[in-house]
Amino acid sequence: MRSSPKSTRRLRILLADEHRCVAEGLAGLLAKRTASVLLVHDGEALMEAVLAGQVDLVITDIAMPPFSALQALKRLRRQGSTIPIVVLSTHSEPLIVREAMQAGANGYVLKQSPSSELFTAMVEVIAGNQFISPQLMATLLAAPESLHRLTRRQREVIESMARGKRTSEIAADLGISVRTVESHRQSLLDLLGVHSGVALIREAERLGLIPIAPYDIEAAAEDEQLL
Repeated sequence: MRSSPKSTRRLRILLADEHRCVAEGLAGLLAKRTASVLLVHDGEALMEAVLAGQVDLVITDIAMPPFSALQALKRLRRQGSTIPIVVLSTHSEPLIVREAMQAGANGYVLKQSPSSELFTAMVEVIAGNQFISPQLMATLLAAPESLHRLTRRQREVIESMARGKRTSEIAADLGISVRTVESHRQSLLDLLGVHSGVALIREAERLGLIPIAPYDIEAAAEDEQLL
């Protein structure tokens, strides 16, 4: 479907992005082809605006304080909100794209894409369709299934790490060997492109792959030295 100014000009847009300069620039572009643009910079404000019925369409980045857009998305869907939501992100990893769509996103567009693609996504999701950037679709189709989502065991391992548990404790709790826990940990590091357990937890929380939880950084750092 071709994007058209007439298709979006009556829309009240909520634009959520923690990077204010980026958001203000995009808001200026959107304002030319929509009824209004409301800017927010955190997950709480995103949820408040949606639940107050102030907007017709949400365009949001993923990483925002105090919780990610994916966490906000899940909460909104649990509360019955059906508002169309387009994720606009730099992340092209199949894992992140799939998590966003499973969380309730209707569209996923890369920030590197031309603005026409974003407007196409807006028209599509308002019409009740899903939209994923064509280049992302090619990546998703080509990626092994293991890169599409966290496995149940990977999620258990990373959530246990987030609760400050050491490798030996995780192994005992899950009934698996220490070597298997280390293997899952390495797979997670590779998936998220980080190099330490602390960074892994922070990145997973930032992206909304796991809930934000108290995390004993000193214990984690000490545990890493033993690996």
